[in-house]
Amino acid sequence: MTENAIVKGVLALSKPECQVSTLGCRPVNPASVAADLLRTMRTIGFRSNILFAIAAAFGVVAALGRPWYGPSASPTDAQMEDLFKGVGRAFTESDGTTGWAALTTADSLIAGLACATALLLVLTLVQPLQVHVQALARWTALATFGVVVVKLIDEPGSNTLSEPRHGVFIALAAAAVLVASTLTVAAAPRRKRTPVKSYMPPPAPTYGSESSYGPPQY
Repeated sequence: MTENAIVKGVLALSKPECQVSTLGCRPVNPASVAADLLRTMRTIGFRSNILFAIAAAFGVVAALGRPWYGPSASPTDAQMEDLFKGVGRAFTESDGTTGWAALTTADSLIAGLACATALLLVLTLVQPLQVHVQALARWTALATFGVVVVKLIDEPGSNTLSEPRHGVFIALAAAAVLVASTLTVAAAPRRKRTPVKSYMPPPAPTYGSESSYGPPQY
């Protein structure tokens, strides 16, 4: 063994990566999980949020055909029991007045705002109109959710004679999805269409005189 090989061997053994333990050599970059097994988070895309918002808008309009308010039961001394029974009736009782019949003008306002939000979100797919309709869609979605919340709290007529039914809660959930999807679309940056680049082959190489071909001649 030459002196150069001995020196290299001594220097290699001084490295922590080359130290040998009872279990063998330790890897340089240990990893507890393989790289191909790591999970990555995926977000909903621009067009997917528009589809969710359109479905939510239809859900708000469809909820107006469900019972929104129903007659309340006679109160008793047990207030907590009356509260839980009222919550149970809100999701189980099928009788009651629909949103179209109970609301005088708010029903048309809710349906109009929901449909306007869906239309504005569709217009965001047109690139020249995207910046202008994003803010409008945000406000119409928030207005839809706000009107439903107001009608949940302030029932038509006397609040002591009626109580909410499942229709208003369906409209509230659909309006919340509409707001969430619309805010995501409204916050998206402006999409720019990049022109498709055509392939241009590189120019052919130029050669000099015939004496330059092949290996140099001596």
